Amino acid sequence: MKNLITILAALTLTVSTAFATTTPEALISTESVVVVAIGQLDFFTSAEFEAETDNLSFTTDEKISVIQIFNAAGELEFQLPVMSDIVKINKNLFGTGEFQLGFILEGQSQVHTTQVSIK
Repeated sequence: MKNLITILAALTLTVSTAFATTTPEALISTESVVVVAIGQLDFFTSAEFEAETDNLSFTTDEKISVIQIFNAAGELEFQLPVMSDIVKINKNLFGTGEFQLGFILEGQSQVHTTQVSIK
């Protein structure tokens, strides 16, 4: 009986977690650029769009090793070495449309992803 209750509790918790929805929060939201974090939001210490230079600027606590830029079809377009905790990417690198940025921290294999919309 104890095992049955434990199994039911684990199943209930798993199903509840699977059906829970989260609303993605925009890191950057302007008339021409929207950047939304997919997954872990506290990865970035700051994210902003510098309108005077058309740069997307991201800051993290740890060094970013590589940034990957994917097009709307999910195909890798660029893989840029960074080796810094601050990165600036010019909006003109993207063109218009939907893109994903993948941030890989130094010494880690996990990819932190953002969805980028350029108008």
